[in-house]
Amino acid sequence: MKTQSGIRIACTAGALALSVAVAPAIAHANAASSLDDLADVIGDAELIAVGAPSPSTVAPPALESEAGGTFVSLDAVDLDVTLGVSSHAENSPVDQYAVAVEESVTYAVSLPEEGATRFSAVIAEQSAQSPEWTFGSGTQLLLLDDGSVSVSDARGFIAGIESPWAVDAAGRSLDTHYEISGSTLTQVVDTTGATFPVVADPTVQFFGPYIQVHLNKTESRAAITGYAACAGILSKSPVPFAKLLQVACTTVTAIGAAQLVGNRCVSIHYVVGVGGPAGVWWPWVRDC
Repeated sequence: MKTQSGIRIACTAGALALSVAVAPAIAHANAASSLDDLADVIGDAELIAVGAPSPSTVAPPALESEAGGTFVSLDAVDLDVTLGVSSHAENSPVDQYAVAVEESVTYAVSLPEEGATRFSAVIAEQSAQSPEWTFGSGTQLLLLDDGSVSVSDARGFIAGIESPWAVDAAGRSLDTHYEISGSTLTQVVDTTGATFPVVADPTVQFFGPYIQVHLNKTESRAAITGYAACAGILSKSPVPFAKLLQVACTTVTAIGAAQLVGNRCVSIHYVVGVGGPAGVWWPWVRDC
């Protein structure tokens, strides 16, 4: 039996929002046993999860391999993402998917729409290692209280990773969450009693304008002490959208004091006009 899991990513110009989603595949996917079946397996899952598979008319992105593993370059945000853990993965295109085959996990990358990249992973058996993706050197991942993840580096905010979801082949929602180790993101899915396969379809999309609100050291250390303190600081900001960002304060207060040791401060990245009237916001920790 095969299990599939992965990440969905969305990017802005100069920023990236990432989400992980898992959806069911239709019945014939249970019999997928070769790379020839892979496009149908993932395509069926994408159709159920997001309403459309990655288009077969679009060539997949190129995967590269070196001693550190197999990776794909997201040129728009100058970021490499390494797939899995093996430095000896077998790379090959399968229709619209670029594929890297490891011992127990097969990773796939596709281009579902202009300015977008989707990552998927097929786990060969229930006991196999959870799928993971490692971001480029110097990248920092911050797990937020709602299960989402903020991604930044020395230059600033790169990505917001939405909370994951998971559904098995029978349409049952599965418990799933992220775990972080350094710059590596792992999606853990509770497959107890699940009907295989379980499919995930990550997507990277480019958005429009965004703003960032930066707190200084004093403001940062005050903001993590409680919602009222955080909201009070944002209400005094000269940035018009800062008051809207008070909704981010619950997440800001979940940032631990240990994460601000040294010259570290809190910032909030806000994408205008995306995700409804309130937009999309991502707290992150930066050097200051």
